[in-house]
Amino acid sequence: YSPELKDWTIEQYAESDRIENNWMTRQLSGQLSGDLDDNAVNVAMDVIRSKFLVGLMTEMDRTMERFEKFFQWKFKVNPENQEACRERLMSGGSNSNSANKKEMPKEGDIAYEKLMWQNQYDMQLYDFIVELFEEQEAFVSGVPDGYRLIDATCCKCDPPTFPPEGYECPKAIQN
Repeated sequence: YSPELKDWTIEQYAESDRIENNWMTRQLSGQLSGDLDDNAVNVAMDVIRSKFLVGLMTEMDRTMERFEKFFQWKFKVNPENQEACRERLMSGGSNSNSANKKEMPKEGDIAYEKLMWQNQYDMQLYDFIVELFEEQEAFVSGVPDGYRLIDATCCKCDPPTFPPEGYECPKAIQN
């Protein structure tokens, strides 16, 4: 942590030697230093396509629904309360730091152009992920919406309910 950074503008960051350079592409391709080329971003894309179920913050509802279906996540304690909690998190979030937000640079601004140049391969990677997000819908096409609620368990209900395959409520929840 460097206290002097808290007052920097985005342009100061973009012009500094502290700026990241295609961090995600470097991590996924294993090329942590030196100049990148199209091969590095292609390796990163291959890693993402073969190893990740992607989600998008701009598509949070669809992302969460997909993760729930794909990983077969179901509510296990109190579905009604869990659904209300999920809705609160989806609509407002849980970790907002709006007091310290900086204005985003706009296309044509010096800071914008410098950030885009420093992250040109990461931006290609992002465009690829947006396309992949649509393709991966096929992974859960046969799973009904609201899967998390189907045969959900309610350990705190009286009487408790259990899915057809059986489930034992944790003792801490039963008390």
